[in-house]
Amino acid sequence: MSIIQDNFPKHLLKNIINERFKSNIDIISTDVSYVVPPGENYVSELLRIVVKFSEEDRNGVQSVSLIVKSLPENELAQKYNEEMEFFSCELSIFRCILPMIEELEFRKCVAPKAYYLSTQPKNMIVIEDLSTLNYKVASRQEGLNLEHCLLSIEKLAYFHAASLALYEKNPKIMDEYTHGMIGKTEMFTNLFSVAFQETLNACEREPSLQKYYKKIKKDIKKKLYTSTERDPKFNVLNHGDFWCNNLMFQYDEDDNLKDVLFIDFQLSVFASPCVDLHYFISTSTSPEVKDNHINDIFHHYYNEFVTNVKILGVKSSILNWNDFKKVFSDKAYIGFTAMVMVLPYIKANKRDDASVLNFIKTDEEGSFRHHCFTNNNYLTAIKFLLPFYDNFGIFDD
Repeated sequence: MSIIQDNFPKHLLKNIINERFKSNIDIISTDVSYVVPPGENYVSELLRIVVKFSEEDRNGVQSVSLIVKSLPENELAQKYNEEMEFFSCELSIFRCILPMIEELEFRKCVAPKAYYLSTQPKNMIVIEDLSTLNYKVASRQEGLNLEHCLLSIEKLAYFHAASLALYEKNPKIMDEYTHGMIGKTEMFTNLFSVAFQETLNACEREPSLQKYYKKIKKDIKKKLYTSTERDPKFNVLNHGDFWCNNLMFQYDEDDNLKDVLFIDFQLSVFASPCVDLHYFISTSTSPEVKDNHINDIFHHYYNEFVTNVKILGVKSSILNWNDFKKVFSDKAYIGFTAMVMVLPYIKANKRDDASVLNFIKTDEEGSFRHHCFTNNNYLTAIKFLLPFYDNFGIFDD
């Protein structure tokens, strides 16, 4: 892995550890491994660096684990990063937004600590390894149970309310968060076009979904393009990619759920909070939660958001419950888009051929794309989600 030799020299590691431990250290060894296999993360490379070191004034060997996030060395990833500005968005969140949240009078930790941020010679973020604090990622295929969902929503409500407090003090700090997932970019157009047709094909194959093949067989992209535009009345900073693989859950020694932190702020966008809500419901809830607890999640978010806004002293007027429900209904296109574009990846099995390039270009039986739209986890999810979005009227003329 050339990231250590070419772009992450030992003196940089030493500086990071010196600063963290407030001591002069000597590096003894480094061990580098993938956090997730290539293909599990489609626009980033995640490496774990375990560093063994000694301190000048102490005997013995210590170790520290760091996570290094960088852009994969392939043309497609580089192109999409230039188009969507993934890394510049996340760097800005770590440099600007998260430190300001930490300075609020009422503060909660929402993300891991960042130790190093760089664009030269390589886009790179170094953060603490949450796994050493017993944080874990839940199963993306099973989805989150109600306890995990409610904890995630509580922390999301705080993050949204805190962003509103920052915006109230200085509206200009949100000017750069305009992209999000949905937009008139080549990346979105290509992925959505392929995934939309495959969604229609899945509906045509499944007898219980065939009515949706007829209902959604139309161009609704023009409606999608407006779904993440800023609302004239009510906006917050959305995480933008709020699904279970970007949530790290902490457990105590008895395996009881304690906390959740967010990672991967590459698609953060200042828009309606329903961007994150619909994205989360579509991609990350378990079948049991989808069947029985969507309203519980929605109510819990609103109550927590209102509580946090009051504690933070936000003076801006907040939508009442009925108006908020109306916005949630109007933004249902976001959840449908996540179902079309993101859910097939989430429900797919781990495969060596998992990549955006294979998804776009290869569709024969047995291919990664074919698997994404034919596996049982995916089909079970859309059998709930399609009626769910149909009830919002998004397939009506």
